[in-house]
Amino acid sequence: MFELDSSRIKLTGSRVRCSKCQMVFKVYLPNVVDRRKHQRIKTQNLISHFSFDETGKLVSEGLGKALDISKGGILLETPYPIASDLLSLMAVDLKDNLFEIRGRLMYSKKSSTGMYLSGIAFVGSDEQVANFVIKLVKEYNYRKNNLFICWNNQKPLPISHIAT
Repeated sequence: MFELDSSRIKLTGSRVRCSKCQMVFKVYLPNVVDRRKHQRIKTQNLISHFSFDETGKLVSEGLGKALDISKGGILLETPYPIASDLLSLMAVDLKDNLFEIRGRLMYSKKSSTGMYLSGIAFVGSDEQVANFVIKLVKEYNYRKNNLFICWNNQKPLPISHIAT
């Protein structure tokens, strides 16, 4: 058992190292772990979001990064707070087709990095939610495993190894 400063733990969890055995593991804030009903899948998809008021009038729009997704909702990171409770979330699939789902803002908190983390619950049928989640996860895994992206994540080659 170790004491941790909870203000240093991210909403999505933080990696820590045991000072005795040096094992690295992830810790979560207790209230975040307890509320989750569905397994979360890590992702980093770009998501367009549109906020609406109760009459259906567009209030704001923006772009965010999905940090994780489940059958229940999505955790979205944005540089600004989301303006309204009613949302439309959109992304692009592998064939550049736009797909969307409706959502309801559950919370929005400013993180230690200055970004905003917004928990959004999906609103729609089980089939609509499943289709959105499946497409988003497939798109993320495709792009993550794409050779070009893998090359960009590696250390650069020395100048002598680059063909002219």
